[in-house]
Amino acid sequence: MDIEELARLIRHHRDRYYNEAPEITDDAYDALEAKLRALDPEHPVLAEVGAPVPGRPSPSPLGPEDPEVAGLAQALRAESESFFSFEASPDPKAYKSRYQALLARAPEHPVFLEVVPARGLEWPKASHEIPMGSLNKVNASEELRAWATRCDGLAEKAELPPISEDLFVNEKLDGISIEVVFQDGRYETAITRGDGVVGERIGPNVRRMEGVPGQIQAQGRISVRGEIILRRSRAADFEAFKRRIDPRFEQLKSLRNTASGLARAKDLAHLPACSFLSAMFYEVEGVEGLITESEKMAWLMEQGFQVPAWNVGDLARVAQIHGSYEERLRAELDYDIDGLVVRAHDVETLTLLGELNHRPRAAVAFKFGNDMQLSTLRAIEWNTGDSGRITPVAVIDPVFLAGAEVRNASLHNVGLVQQLGIGVGDQVMVSRRNDVIPYVESVEVDGGERELPPERCSSCDTPVVQDGEYLLCPNETCPARMQGRIKVWIKQLGLLEWGEKTIETLFSEGLVREPADLYRLTVEDVVSLKGYGESTARKLLEPLQASKQIPLPSFIAALGISAVSKETGKLLVGAGFDSLEKLDAATPEALAEVDGLGEIKAERIKAGLTLRQEEITRLAILGVEPVPPEEGGPLSGLSFCFSGSHGRPRKELATLVESNGGTVRSGVARGLSYLVLADPDSTSAKAEKARRYGTEIIDEAGFESVLRAQGVPV
Repeated sequence: MDIEELARLIRHHRDRYYNEAPEITDDAYDALEAKLRALDPEHPVLAEVGAPVPGRPSPSPLGPEDPEVAGLAQALRAESESFFSFEASPDPKAYKSRYQALLARAPEHPVFLEVVPARGLEWPKASHEIPMGSLNKVNASEELRAWATRCDGLAEKAELPPISEDLFVNEKLDGISIEVVFQDGRYETAITRGDGVVGERIGPNVRRMEGVPGQIQAQGRISVRGEIILRRSRAADFEAFKRRIDPRFEQLKSLRNTASGLARAKDLAHLPACSFLSAMFYEVEGVEGLITESEKMAWLMEQGFQVPAWNVGDLARVAQIHGSYEERLRAELDYDIDGLVVRAHDVETLTLLGELNHRPRAAVAFKFGNDMQLSTLRAIEWNTGDSGRITPVAVIDPVFLAGAEVRNASLHNVGLVQQLGIGVGDQVMVSRRNDVIPYVESVEVDGGERELPPERCSSCDTPVVQDGEYLLCPNETCPARMQGRIKVWIKQLGLLEWGEKTIETLFSEGLVREPADLYRLTVEDVVSLKGYGESTARKLLEPLQASKQIPLPSFIAALGISAVSKETGKLLVGAGFDSLEKLDAATPEALAEVDGLGEIKAERIKAGLTLRQEEITRLAILGVEPVPPEEGGPLSGLSFCFSGSHGRPRKELATLVESNGGTVRSGVARGLSYLVLADPDSTSAKAEKARRYGTEIIDEAGFESVLRAQGVPV
């Protein structure tokens, strides 16, 4: 039996096992893996430990009917449920003991997605069904008109109606963004926004919040988006509860910050207070036939979700509504808002106008004026960030802004420090721009000498350089920059279990200095760190070892070259620079001719690749290499648009297309090969447009058939 046939057999029997239909004994399966490990210890199939079905945890290694595992899971579920009662008397040590016992027996048991983590453990990470991005912002009616004019121009070119005559507007809640997922009508989980792609799965807490139904009337996989808030009318209840468990507590200082901490609470004593929180929703994915934003809101209300106030009108009506909120309505609300969300009422128009800076063009946050307070500057700290950019931060006397206590405020860059002529002892005006980020707006009273920019990096003591309005540390081996490089690598590979704390710990212990070091880590290395057990170590290392073959655009972005993203990598590959060898051979002038790059970025790409050459070689020795798109790959010339609910995350489906030479589009347009829907007979606006253009409409099973016909394994 050759190696590849052996690998095929292992994958087959692993798949049968995890779909609860094993064909051979555990001993026979182990023998197959042992044989492959002896023949080819680095074979990628050995890194695919578990290989659970996407979106579903693997059953216990002892089997789903194992009495001890079933008993532990049942007890753990019941105990976790009890913690949310105000009469609960939690015993953290006993709960952790039971939790760890089940973790040792069945580390992938689905109950871990239903219960609160034991003390010392983090909430599990999860990818969003669709990335949770942010919105572009405007602060005045003139800016709103300019935005609408730009969108109307784009709509005209796309043969769409102008958006300024039909706008949807709703309150922009000042809360904690959340995605709640339902499967066939049943509440499954809830995920915090995180970085927009990966968040924390805090399902047990969210299920106890007001406005979150446990069951809805819908089939398939449905994702709803909203905000977790603490209403003013519940603040006194929370304060009374908090004083009972902590006599030192005086009063809450910020509705938003309190909601944020409580939503993610793991301290068992705090869990009952999750019922003081509410969730309000404004977006749904996976439901076909909703052609306007108001239809989405009506659907959400029919299903029992709470929604923020909303309206429909033209540009003048939106400006009038905004003025009413600033003058009176905002102050009368039972919850905090920091503006209004304005977007095209027609869902198809919103989609087809595309994105700007990874944010929808046809949607904008219409903010309220900034709250400001006077304070005294006590110090300026110059912090070196992941990219080497040095950012000044003002340390001020505490002030309250937009419901939160502020002690530090951004000074943005050295150019602003010089422009303000700021110094310790000055009286400064501080705002929370967009009610989020504290900024120093102006110096009102001089109180001391002007601040002089640092001459050396605070992290590595290297002389700094000035690049326009910014100070930079030029030292590639600066600890701050080296940690940043590792974080970029992990983020581009989408490794969910790797948090910043883990990277910082590995760096501080001297185990990791560059991406190649990640692949040298052993389970023993990770277990040697405080707070890391064998199960956690394997969850970190197994996906990492399975990600040695990296799509070229992601590999380029993961190298951490300044201002070079995955989108930059796609531009390079699309222009024919589809291998590192071609990029190495290209001149800066040739790269500058690529549409969307330009001379400055081309120079950075060449300089960055030259600087990373030895590192790329060290990665290659470990088997970590970029995977270029196949010349005329199996899906070359085919384009797909995914809409609605699917059995696998949309990102996974898109990656499957792109890695095989196909194209993924965000909307329906002429030339689209396939529109992939949950129901091919859908009468949605997107489906009707596809029929007009002659685009074939298929479901996920049809999509897989297309891939098989093109020779793509699914």
